[in-house]
Amino acid sequence: MPAYSRPERLRFGLRRRPVALAAATALAAFASAAALANSDDDKRAVMDPTPAKGWIITLGGSFEMGPKYDGANSAGPSFMPSISWRRAGEPAGFSAPDEGLDYALYETERFSTGVVGSYRAGRYSGSNFRLWGLRDVPWAIEAGVFADYWLIPDRLRTRIEIRQGFNGHHGVVADLSADWIERLGSFTFAVGPRLSLGSASFMRRQFGVLPYEAALNGTINSYKPSGGAKSVGLATSLEYAWSPSLSTTLFARYDRLVGDAANSPLVDTIGQRNQFSVGIGASYSFQVGG
Repeated sequence: MPAYSRPERLRFGLRRRPVALAAATALAAFASAAALANSDDDKRAVMDPTPAKGWIITLGGSFEMGPKYDGANSAGPSFMPSISWRRAGEPAGFSAPDEGLDYALYETERFSTGVVGSYRAGRYSGSNFRLWGLRDVPWAIEAGVFADYWLIPDRLRTRIEIRQGFNGHHGVVADLSADWIERLGSFTFAVGPRLSLGSASFMRRQFGVLPYEAALNGTINSYKPSGGAKSVGLATSLEYAWSPSLSTTLFARYDRLVGDAANSPLVDTIGQRNQFSVGIGASYSFQVGG
């Protein structure tokens, strides 16, 4: 199968939330143990040239520092574990670190589509004294569909996710992205633009201010945004394969809030339009069955 095929993948966790030290210690120990594994055994397990049977399972996780909520001017840590699988003998497909949890229901060599889910952290007045008087916005689960299409095989991939919110908001969000991928020996570099949109319901929940909230806060005015573009940005990642089984990834993303989101007093007065995220991840692959 061509190098641009994608594995079935699940990613789950709590983003933009404080993480326990035990989780960080466990991931570090996991990566260290994997690095000491016998490289010859790794190569036989993951790169067996004979007609392969069984599955390659990839376990991993990433730590990220990013905005505590949309429009925040302060950052916080988050942890995201992940698991993916593919048939033995298939090359590992590409996935960007900022994608949602997904599962392909239909795929060809250049196109795939299926279901996707994501977690959105909440905004809580106790996290910043300048949010006093404003309603808390609880965390949200977002579920929907995605589609990937390779405009240039193994080089240029486009993607769209459309998700409906539950709990913290009940609006609809859409994330569009494109990634240019370069493979240089053990390195895989990717970079590409990002565009996020939200329905009126989503924008009002995340960036709106009701009259009574403005009165209680005393420093901002009431505000009722409309649906449309929320942010534009750029994401990049650099993966290094230490062996056929072990790899680490550095990644970063910049978003600029635009339109009604940028004009919200929650952003213009209390927060900031420029949003930065950086992180590091590690993954380990092994074969089962066969």
